[in-house]
Amino acid sequence: MDKPSFDKVRDLSVRFYRELPQALQDELFDALNRGVDILDSEPQMTAYLFAFGKMHQAKLNHAFGKLPEEFLEQEEINIIDYGCGQALGTMCYADFLRENGYAQKVKTITLIEPSEICLKRAALHVSMFFPEAKIKTVNKKFDDLTEDDIVCSDETPTLHILSNVLDMLDFDLDRFAELVNDRLNGNNLFVCSGPYFNYSDKDDRMIDFCRLLGGNAIYSKVFDKYEFKDSKTWTAHFLCFAVGELSEVLSTEVTVEEIKNGVQDEYGAVYSRDGKKLLSCFLNKVWKTYVIKEGTHVICDRAFGDICQFCSYLQQIIIPDSVTSIGVHAFEGCCSLQQIIIPDSVSSIGNGAFDRCSSIQQIAIPDSVTTIEDGTFVHCDSLQQIAITASVTTIGNGAFSSCSSLQQIIIPDSVTSIGNSAFWGCSSLRQITIPDSVTSIGNYAFRYCNSLQQIAIPTSVTTIGDGTFCGCDSLQQIIIPDSVTSIGYNAFGDCGSLQRIIISKGSMEKFKHLLLMKLWDKLCYNEKAEVNSEYEDLDDFSY
Repeated sequence: MDKPSFDKVRDLSVRFYRELPQALQDELFDALNRGVDILDSEPQMTAYLFAFGKMHQAKLNHAFGKLPEEFLEQEEINIIDYGCGQALGTMCYADFLRENGYAQKVKTITLIEPSEICLKRAALHVSMFFPEAKIKTVNKKFDDLTEDDIVCSDETPTLHILSNVLDMLDFDLDRFAELVNDRLNGNNLFVCSGPYFNYSDKDDRMIDFCRLLGGNAIYSKVFDKYEFKDSKTWTAHFLCFAVGELSEVLSTEVTVEEIKNGVQDEYGAVYSRDGKKLLSCFLNKVWKTYVIKEGTHVICDRAFGDICQFCSYLQQIIIPDSVTSIGVHAFEGCCSLQQIIIPDSVSSIGNGAFDRCSSIQQIAIPDSVTTIEDGTFVHCDSLQQIAITASVTTIGNGAFSSCSSLQQIIIPDSVTSIGNSAFWGCSSLRQITIPDSVTSIGNYAFRYCNSLQQIAIPTSVTTIGDGTFCGCDSLQQIIIPDSVTSIGYNAFGDCGSLQRIIISKGSMEKFKHLLLMKLWDKLCYNEKAEVNSEYEDLDDFSY
């Protein structure tokens, strides 16, 4: 399944279920016993997703939307999904992260479920949604759990998902809560959802569970019929609570108060009072090397920027493994900087972080980074080689603009979009491979890539922006796939060496006006040029 989602998974079950005879549909639905009984067959699992999947999804999305921002901005977490069934909760959380733009990494996922067949399906699902996570399966009822089954980390926050399980009366809540409580370490966030019965025996169990763990409630609410969703009789009971405080998410911005209370080292660099933030570098003389202190978490905005006259003489900066964020324009104008290694601990690099670092020749992006922000390496004139890891999904606007020494770059399959002017002025770029994952190429993305001779646009691309290949005067051939639905203004302008355009008949019809205005004139002034297509009579193209 390409780019899995909960809706895609459920659609498979919907199609299967609806193709069954009505009598068999009724039999399967009755066997579910309102979703209470343990499922023991493939047809029952598909029937459950058909009957109750949308309700679970709506409730879980509501609950996840109440989680505190500081938790969602945590770089990485662990998940324990209790009574996970087919891992509906974990799948919905993956969708929630993606749809809301959170780049959170999930390290480990523990799936606890008494149904063996559901547990196997759950493990399959989460392996597709979180392929890098380590998965642990526990095929037990709650009363049979032991201490070894539940593991929380001191360093990494844990998300505990309990969807439609706490209202079940077939396990000892006190014993279960005691076991969980004994295994809690570090920071823990519990998301509990279920039906609302409007009587105490079942409704109180969610509240009792929070009380037994000593949790601090974040969100609590009940909905009766037609209150949660106007057209549905669904009832809902939510309780989100925390045990242990979350790690602070530090901003890369610098305040006047932080500078006032900062601590200056012997080189003139200023750190926050607690040593977690490198605020600014007022270096007191010419230094060729600077070692950032261990324990620093954030290199703040413009820390080594133009504000310090001596930063332009730095040739090497050593970043410790404790650093997680590099701020906006952090190293801007460090024109003598030749070597810098970004550790794997870094998950975010701000806009223009290496702007005008004109002496850097090579750099590697760590696996923890998902986005190359706008202008990150703009005007890195000496940059010849860069390794982009498979974690990167977006190459921002002007990310490598004016990297005039860059000769080759391999874009990984994870990248889905190439921003405006991303490679503008990369005049030495001879070869670039655009993977099938890319769907859009921004305006002027490859403008003035004078050495680029040939490029294949993958069939995944639907949009080619304005001036995308304008000024690529060594470009000899271009292949436009059928998937392209939009070609921007002057996309191939001033491509003086363009000899061959390969385009299908369908696309010729689709872009007739564009070919006339933007491509055909170029071909007419180039005697070597030809159009290769299924369209035989070019004379039919007329205003």
